[in-house]
Order: sequence, then C-alpha cells, then structure tokens
Amino acid sequence: MSHISPINTNAASSVGRVRSEQVSRPDLVENDTRQRPARSKDQVQFSNVARYLSELNSGTSERTDLINRVREEIDAGTYDTPEKLEAAIDGVKEDLEFEL
Repeated sequence: MSHISPINTNAASSVGRVRSEQVSRPDLVENDTRQRPARSKDQVQFSNVARYLSELNSGTSERTDLINRVREEIDAGTYDTPEKLEAAIDGVKEDLEFEL
C-alpha cells in the first residue's frame, strides 16, 4: 500500500494569491504637464465613381417605379421592341466611353 503524505496547509493557502506591489514607471508621471499634440479632425473624400454608385443604390422611388414597370413589361412580353434594343445599345456605348 502506498503512503500519501499530508498536504501542507501553509503552502496551499498561498497558492493563487497575487501580491500587489508598487511598480515604478518613470515614463508615466502622475502630474504630467507636457503638451500633447492636438488631434486633427478626420476627413473623408468620396470619388466621383463612389458618388455615382451611391446614387444608384439609393433606391429612389422614381427608379423603383421604373424598375417595377419594366419588370411588368418583361413579364407581359411587351418590353422587347426594336426602339428599346437600339436605346439599350446606345446606353452600353455611352457606358463604355465613361471616363473617371
């Protein structure tokens, strides 16, 4: 039979305790009177492309109405006309010539 020695109660009582000590930090002085640099204000600038995309994503009611009308025409089979095809081709040409 093995013999287990008794637990030292003094050693066990000090386990897990944290000692609080004052640490000297010369770089952190309590009454620091040095002037800190003033923070500048943040600024944001949006490109023309970002503004354009924001307008497209804004979901204005006019655009929503147009989209709904076009969807209804497509579902009814009345959207595809030679005039609209020509207008779509012209729009694609303009988009390809778009410069930033």
